[in-house]
Amino acid sequence: MLAAPVNPSDLNQIEGTYPVKGRFSIVEGERVAVGGNEGVGVVTAVGNGVCDFAVGDWVVPRRAGEFGTWCTHTVVGQEQVTKVPLEWRHNVDALTVGSMKVNPSTAYRLLRDYVDLVPGDWVIQNGANSGVGRAVIQMARAIGVRTINVVRDRSPEEYGLLERELRLLGADLVVRDTELSSDTFKTQIRALGAVKLGLNCVGGRMALSMTKHLSAGATLASYGGMSRQPVVMPTSLLLFKDIAARGFWMNRWYEHCGKEERDDMWREILEMAGQGRFVTQPMELAKWSDLPLDEAQALVATAVAWGGAKHAFVFP
Repeated sequence: MLAAPVNPSDLNQIEGTYPVKGRFSIVEGERVAVGGNEGVGVVTAVGNGVCDFAVGDWVVPRRAGEFGTWCTHTVVGQEQVTKVPLEWRHNVDALTVGSMKVNPSTAYRLLRDYVDLVPGDWVIQNGANSGVGRAVIQMARAIGVRTINVVRDRSPEEYGLLERELRLLGADLVVRDTELSSDTFKTQIRALGAVKLGLNCVGGRMALSMTKHLSAGATLASYGGMSRQPVVMPTSLLLFKDIAARGFWMNRWYEHCGKEERDDMWREILEMAGQGRFVTQPMELAKWSDLPLDEAQALVATAVAWGGAKHAFVFP
């Protein structure tokens, strides 16, 4: 392996609460599995009869749960991996390739699969400083769609730094979650025009406060639940504004997509990255060879922590 990020779903899988389970085997009498569902590796050897892969090819897991990516080496069947062609990764590093399947791909699909967005349309999202949120900002800017970006309240200094960071990515408007119900924000958002799409990864009261600002006929697409609170939709929003509530799970999309559609998406994401029009979220890199077990465990545990840094394992 070259690089493998740590995602909240990885911890959920370890806890046994994620629909996709790890592949277990018996080692010295114990049932064990390797963690991690996303990453990129380089082929170091191929078996007899393998004709679609060669030594030196970069590959990513075809589906979550195929094999654990938090390892230095693994043996897989050719049906378990997908090659990332050399021409796709021009000017792109391993970490970007290894983290494209979840967050950037989720953002890509959210902006295309629920509402026919055209330049000038508005999208509102919570968790705007998350991996998906940052990708939404950049991909929306690339197609001329404008974004309202909700982040958790924090100190004035921290908020100022985060606001500037998101604006540099292309955010049109950044707002604290505590301001969603203010008269000032209500007046501001009414002047913007139709808000056709809401993107939710938090749930609970923040999702409700955000949904109230959607225009009639808009769609709320939920792709996560970091607060572990339910998404509540008042009857008034259904009856009088005809808000549609949808759920998106990247793994389900991969199960039903065609190869051409998937490849087109990955190619475009990596092309944007190679041209400098898309950057992954900041990550703290943990060098696998220097990482004690207790530190690795703590690193994985922070994957679902509010405000926790995004981590990735890198392999020598």
